[in-house]
Amino acid sequence: MKKLALACIGVLITMSAFSMAALAGEKVVKRVPAGAVAFHFVYDLSFVTGEFVGYVAFIEGVDGDSDGDLFNGVPSENTAYFTFRLTEEIPGQIPLPVPDTNLAATLFVPGGQATFYFNDDPQGRDWNNPATFEQGVAIAVLDESALLNTRAEGAFPFVAFNTFSARVIDTTPIDFNGQRIDFKKLVPNGVTITNFGNGLRFLPDGSAGASGGATAIAIGGKLRDK
Repeated sequence: MKKLALACIGVLITMSAFSMAALAGEKVVKRVPAGAVAFHFVYDLSFVTGEFVGYVAFIEGVDGDSDGDLFNGVPSENTAYFTFRLTEEIPGQIPLPVPDTNLAATLFVPGGQATFYFNDDPQGRDWNNPATFEQGVAIAVLDESALLNTRAEGAFPFVAFNTFSARVIDTTPIDFNGQRIDFKKLVPNGVTITNFGNGLRFLPDGSAGASGGATAIAIGGKLRDK
């Protein structure tokens, strides 16, 4: 009887919690199904400093200000509510010989970390000033697995395709447009990311970099360390 009573109390508490959220007009963003797109983003990378920054253009289940977008105005780095920056450098890289001399492959070892940010008043972003992409509240930290970089170097500038997975190791829930967003609930098992980019962008200091777009796919099942 005691177990039954405790179970009933638990159900009532849970129902009350959902009712309070509903009364407050707050929508909890649900988990992204395994294999579905979790989010899309645009990035910029410096080959010299290793800085990797960008903005998020879409998050599954999150409603933006208008037409589902996540920008405060015309889409750009300056109007994006969600941005990211590499906050823990990738430890090292291993060149991989490829028979085709027009192709190159590099394995980047695990250990890099990216932090995602939310800013309810986005402005003043500068691709040449990475610090401008970490303004606001840090909402998630993703720890990267090994990354495979494949480049087609037969033409100038070269193009590159990258693939890696990442797990969510820390989150801070936020409220956005009447919704509760928590990356730990959105993608609890992490994501697999693919990105494609132009392999050469000259920065003001004369150094080279790369820019492109990327997609994060939700991972299903359980991680090996769990």
